Amino acid sequence: MDIWERMDYLRKELEKHNKLYYENDAPEISDFEYDAMLRELEDLEAKYPIYATPDSPTKHVGGRVNEKFSKVTHKNLMKSLGDVFSKEEVIDFLRRVRQSVEGEELSFVVERKIDGLSVSVEYENGRLVRASTRGDGAVGEDITENALTIRNLPKSIDPSIPYLEVRGEVYMPFEVFLRVNEQAELEGEKTFANPRNAAAGSLRQLNAKITAERELSIFVFNIQEIRGKEFSSHADTLRFLSSLGFEASPGFIECKTDEEIWSAIEEIGESRGSLSYGIDGAVIKVNEIPLRARLGETAKIPRWAIAYKYPPEEKKTRLLSVEVTVGRTGKLTPVAILEPVHLAGTTVSKATLNNADFIAEKDVRVGDMVVVRKAGEIIPEIVSVDVSQRPAEAVPFAMPEVCPACGEKVYRSEGEAALRCLNEQCPAQIYRAMMHFVSKDAMNIDGMGPSMINVLLSADLIHDVADIYTLSERREALLSLERMGDSSVSNLLSSIEDSKSRPLSRLIAALGIRNVGVVAARALAKAFGSMEKLKQATVLELAALPDFGMVTAQCVEDFFAKESNRELIEKLERNGVNMVEESSGEQNTAWAGKVFVLTGTLPNYSRSEASEIILSLGGSVSSSVSKNTSYVLAGEAAGSKLTKAQSLGITILSEEEFDRMAEEARNQGANA
Repeated sequence: MDIWERMDYLRKELEKHNKLYYENDAPEISDFEYDAMLRELEDLEAKYPIYATPDSPTKHVGGRVNEKFSKVTHKNLMKSLGDVFSKEEVIDFLRRVRQSVEGEELSFVVERKIDGLSVSVEYENGRLVRASTRGDGAVGEDITENALTIRNLPKSIDPSIPYLEVRGEVYMPFEVFLRVNEQAELEGEKTFANPRNAAAGSLRQLNAKITAERELSIFVFNIQEIRGKEFSSHADTLRFLSSLGFEASPGFIECKTDEEIWSAIEEIGESRGSLSYGIDGAVIKVNEIPLRARLGETAKIPRWAIAYKYPPEEKKTRLLSVEVTVGRTGKLTPVAILEPVHLAGTTVSKATLNNADFIAEKDVRVGDMVVVRKAGEIIPEIVSVDVSQRPAEAVPFAMPEVCPACGEKVYRSEGEAALRCLNEQCPAQIYRAMMHFVSKDAMNIDGMGPSMINVLLSADLIHDVADIYTLSERREALLSLERMGDSSVSNLLSSIEDSKSRPLSRLIAALGIRNVGVVAARALAKAFGSMEKLKQATVLELAALPDFGMVTAQCVEDFFAKESNRELIEKLERNGVNMVEESSGEQNTAWAGKVFVLTGTLPNYSRSEASEIILSLGGSVSSSVSKNTSYVLAGEAAGSKLTKAQSLGITILSEEEFDRMAEEARNQGANA
């Protein structure tokens, strides 16, 4: 491969991975591998400028705007940072800066480089009016509605500040990330590769309720623009932002000498294992704001800041064995059992092996000495095998031909990497199906956690999810179980009884239909209204639903085509579980024909709860304001929707006014 071919290859690879990382939130390589390719291309372009192209990935930020969101043209460009990977490169950066401002008093701030999604947040007269993603640095996506769900982002600040734009990094804490992936796995949905991609995917949801459930957080690290105030140092801006209620670049360190700066970088690096969120580097910034203007910027990066990227920590350890687990949908997942090793702040004894193709590609064998690292600082993964230390008795690992939980033959569908057990009576699948059925977003049965389900299965008291609703007939058997007193049994049975009246959408979500999560379940319940009508729906009727595709539609039709699933639903109905979306009485139609739009944060309701009230009274909920909108329910930090409603003369409701209207509508329905 000649120089031109190599550069062309690097450009195409980098653009491909830019799309995967920035637009699809599904990277295939690590940041370290990406940075190495980018650095190689930069070096080649510097050495062979005749082969450089104007649209090279070295000259632009990687993201593009998702067409599902409104575009935002940034008043202040959101540039990326240049990366360095060694102490020598850090010192070289400091030398260049000092030479450029020779004779000036100079200091630096060293900050944690949070591994998340970069956003801009704007405030006017103290109110949050807009939030947007970085996009390509010049144009981003309007994600205001989703940003309003971020718990530690102030929705209002000091109203005496006429305008403030801050830049920050939205991230997902490790604890939340593990919970989100655990729930996704339980529901048979795709899991996120790392917290950064989980944060990005959550913030770019079309349904803000899903974003709210992901419990995102934000650190702000820069004032992009402020009116009415001036600052001489970056450190002062961070302290000012903290006084306004922002979490501003926690743990930042002010430095002057090269030694202090490198010590700060090492200190931040050593803290990685103890933090509750991911960082992938340290950022060194010139502290004096007036000097930044003198140092200037290139088309892509500022000359007054640099990012030091920590190499991913890797350790060698012995692969002792491979366990194969069985998920709710029957998917077989191989898990490496390792000789325990301390890695990135925790002791690692297990690592994902993904599937049979991954094992074959890496040539992983039991007994091998393997190199392990944490993907995104949290998920242990096997990077490679040290073949030089392979024991003579090591043999290639082969996925089982039968299910390890039930012994039935396993199958691999065309186009899928995963093996699956198709036995509906597989104990592992039954256990996970029950875990999913009773979970918060499904039937929400308190007191029926993993240990209780295991106890009930072991005691032969339940065999499928429908049996949960026969436990009231087995009170004495429940009382005989270990640590189950009269109060515990009463509480459990009461929770089970309450779950019978859950809306149809909850039951659909609880059934565990492949590719059908909470949002799709609500769409199905709304479209068909009853389980009986849903069972009879054709694949074309299903595919025609908003945001449904042929794949999901086929999964739904396949589920109801199975006789065992239809029998399970009949059993649930016999046991008193609600099968219609409106579970009791005639629907109140007091608000029939009324269209509501929700904006801002309500003091006492989530958007989902407010929407349910509107729907229960016969109204409808729209995501956008138009001349057909009847009312706008505006909470704290209402944004552009409120402004548009005011310009159209639409009635604006506070939560108190909404409550009074709802009460009147209920009374009207009761007297009808």
